[in-house]
Amino acid sequence: MFVPKQGPALRVLVSTLLAGCALGEPQASTPGVLAREVEGAFPVREVTVFKDGHAFVLRETTRAADAAGNVVLDDLPEPVLGTFWPYASGGAKLVSATARRESVNQERTALDLVQLLRANVGRELTLIDVDGGRIQGKLLGLTRRSGEEVEASEPGSGRPRPEEFGSIVRIATASGTRVLPVARVRELETEGELGERFGEEALHERLSLRVDRPASRVTVGVAYVQKGLRWIPAYRLDLDGDGQAAVRLEATLVNDLIDLEGATVHLVVGAPRFEFAGELDPMALREVAAGIGSRAQPFDRFSNLAGNSNMLTTQVAGYVEGAPAPSAPALAGEAAGEDLYLYTVRDVTLRKGERLVLPLSEFTLPYRDVFVLDVPIGPPPELFESFSGERALELARLLAAPKAVHTLRLDNTSQAPLTTAPALVLEGGKLLAQGRMLYTPPGGRTDVAINPAVDVRVELEERESGRTSERILDTDYLRIGLAGSIRLSNQKREPIELEVRRSVLGLVDEVGQGGEKQQRGLMEAWGGSAMPAWWGWYSWPGWWFRFNGSGRFTWDVTLEPGASVALESSWHYFWR
Repeated sequence: MFVPKQGPALRVLVSTLLAGCALGEPQASTPGVLAREVEGAFPVREVTVFKDGHAFVLRETTRAADAAGNVVLDDLPEPVLGTFWPYASGGAKLVSATARRESVNQERTALDLVQLLRANVGRELTLIDVDGGRIQGKLLGLTRRSGEEVEASEPGSGRPRPEEFGSIVRIATASGTRVLPVARVRELETEGELGERFGEEALHERLSLRVDRPASRVTVGVAYVQKGLRWIPAYRLDLDGDGQAAVRLEATLVNDLIDLEGATVHLVVGAPRFEFAGELDPMALREVAAGIGSRAQPFDRFSNLAGNSNMLTTQVAGYVEGAPAPSAPALAGEAAGEDLYLYTVRDVTLRKGERLVLPLSEFTLPYRDVFVLDVPIGPPPELFESFSGERALELARLLAAPKAVHTLRLDNTSQAPLTTAPALVLEGGKLLAQGRMLYTPPGGRTDVAINPAVDVRVELEERESGRTSERILDTDYLRIGLAGSIRLSNQKREPIELEVRRSVLGLVDEVGQGGEKQQRGLMEAWGGSAMPAWWGWYSWPGWWFRFNGSGRFTWDVTLEPGASVALESSWHYFWR
């Protein structure tokens, strides 16, 4: 049974977990489990999973070190640069860690004629060639070059090579040794059953951990960050119609990284930053990692003071003291500086390639229904004549009368943050819609948009209120005034709360019906959102940005059933 445990917020997650693995005592093991580990298992003890697909993996095993103090482990990971941390615990001390490729002989089942020849070396048999000729004798095998010979033929490579086989078969007959091309062998014939298993050399990546306790049992492990394991959160909100929402959170684990067996899994709410997420650590023994050393310039401990060399060009290029370093893309709705919150699930078994759904938590949040209307910003009327054809149709579609959106306003009264995730919304068990939950800390408030409110009628009006000529800095400009009206009608059977936002291009003047106005610069207005699609259709002159900006009008309105209201506003802009 999976029992999720909610953890406290952590600011330095990796350091905390590393401290735990370095100082923790080895866990007690039964003789049966220990025997399995000695045979070669290197299980995952804990894994911390981020939503972006990165995982902090902690693997640990108890083995017998050899006379030199080495514990050799199979299955080398592919960690992010700088995140690979081997360790020894239980009183042992790690001396070094070495990654290498070794040639290993593996037994395989023969599937074709060549492999059958390799599986029956040393046996008495008969070869039948393509012409029907029979050659009887002892099979000596195929021509071959050993891995050592192949490696010696490539001086300076520093990489082991598997043995190579030729296309000639050798057989010892009564009259001497005969050779013939494998392509001429049609059949094999022997008394009894043919051998079906043969040995084949393969290169295996291995990790050798050297400890200070040779010829003794030690607990060793590695901790690293690697991409391939992610979790996808999802919410289900069941509304009672009286201001309370029963919330359920579940996690879907997508495992394309490594087998988990009885592991402890920590699911992270938050947006981590991995500065070198696109770089493999050299311990991965991959070609992409081999280039890291060539990109690093020689340096000593005084190089930062001298300023004449770099540790890694990717790390310091473009750096200016006091300026923030470039950040990795953040998850939508979650700030990169937020604390990391953990959900802990124990005893998780999930093979690589499998998917798993886990219920995490259930709680109740208060909500209220709000109807939100956003009137999008439009271009100055002078630009309409420059748009034609498809662009004119696209602009008409973009500026068509918008709809008020039925929105749930949730107060996060729980102890855990809400994370960015799909949210399935039901009322009384009946499906209403699917929306998007955004990151919200405890005590915060968030909106979940549901559906367009077809029972709230919206009519827009915009007209020119006047134009005058003004001379500014020896240049004549037109001051063009605009007046707008938003007429809203509540055709529902109950009162509704409406929040109305109208964005305009220019400088705000007046707002009616108790609304508020706000003047903003263009960069401030669009700093956190995409610019309108039509903005790039026109080559804006420099004087436009000098004299114009962006404004916003907002209203909070309560409409009784059948009631209507007209929201008035005015603004102006300069043109020439």
